[in-house]
Amino acid sequence: RNPFLSIFTQFPKHVASGGYLPRPTKKEQETPGKGQESVWSYPRPPVCKEAKGRKVTVKIGETIIAETERAWRMMEESHPPTWYIPKEDIKMDFLKPSQALKTTCEFKGQAVYYDVKVKNKLAKMVAWTYPKPEDDQSCIKEKFAFYLQRGVDAWVDGVKAKPQEGDFYGGWITPDIVGPFKGGPGTRFW
Repeated sequence: RNPFLSIFTQFPKHVASGGYLPRPTKKEQETPGKGQESVWSYPRPPVCKEAKGRKVTVKIGETIIAETERAWRMMEESHPPTWYIPKEDIKMDFLKPSQALKTTCEFKGQAVYYDVKVKNKLAKMVAWTYPKPEDDQSCIKEKFAFYLQRGVDAWVDGVKAKPQEGDFYGGWITPDIVGPFKGGPGTRFW
């Protein structure tokens, strides 16, 4: 099996997005307001920080898949944070291993994908985890992240999060961050 064709099939927008837009200059980056942070202040390689006291809820329709106040945010330059939820705070009966290919992140390691099935609704490849994350990313071990643009919705502190553009990155856009954000056409190499 050709791995390039498989990733192309699984993440067609990402592969086709190219990288031809220049990185935003300081002037083109949004200025954070009070209580906000710029994704352009995040480091690369990424860092993971506990989101202490932030309530995170993940749903398909009206069914709660996960709910926690123990989430962690993975923050990487140009990306909205990816939120990781401890396995103990997820209704794991809804998650089923996906037939998807595993992917590898140069910083986090190999990701394994999961489908979520609630009643007669099947959302494919909406969750992922790093069973053996790289040592400096051990904070995400036993935690799962969720894509929002595949039938899953999430709320952070009662406010509905928006998905990061594209089909590969799993960041959540919340009112406390500003961009511009990586993920749209032409931004793959930001």
